[in-house]
Amino acid sequence: MGTERRRVPPTTPAEVAPLALVVAGMLAGVIAVVLGHWRLGSVIIGAALTVGGIERLALNERAGLLRARNLLFDVIALLGMGIAIIVLAIVVPDGNPAP
Repeated sequence: MGTERRRVPPTTPAEVAPLALVVAGMLAGVIAVVLGHWRLGSVIIGAALTVGGIERLALNERAGLLRARNLLFDVIALLGMGIAIIVLAIVVPDGNPAP
């Protein structure tokens, strides 16, 4: 029990940057949705999550705050949600009735 290694929270800019990039992309998507461009905003949000999954895969141990669980879980969750949101944004109809 005494050999457990405590994980120190990331504090350097290099450790915070991957998550900051994902959050900035998601914020841009939310702003687009609020401005009335729901499809574009949804694609931006999905792209931000997909970039997060790619960052987590590429950076592995240096992914900083993107490291929530193990590598496989994080990558599948981020890529899965990102791709699903992009596909739904493209497939869902506008909802405007045809004249």
